[in-house]
Amino acid sequence: MTTPNTSGGATRERTSITMEKDLMRRAKLAGGGNLSAYVEKAVRQSLINDSMIEVARIKAADPMDDVLEAAEADAEAAA
Repeated sequence: MTTPNTSGGATRERTSITMEKDLMRRAKLAGGGNLSAYVEKAVRQSLINDSMIEVARIKAADPMDDVLEAAEADAEAAA
């Protein structure tokens, strides 16, 4: 179910999740009474982490970046 946010923020969508009982209990405690906000923050952080890993993977797969950096360092040293 999608719920419009009347405060001018993003539209919210209701969903259901299932997780290990102890993990759910700990998430509820950590969320301080707002499990949705806690889970939303965790998902955002996980997406950022996944993106950073992907950027590092792509950078590692392109050795030309290292060659370019080395060439720039040589040019600066020669100047």
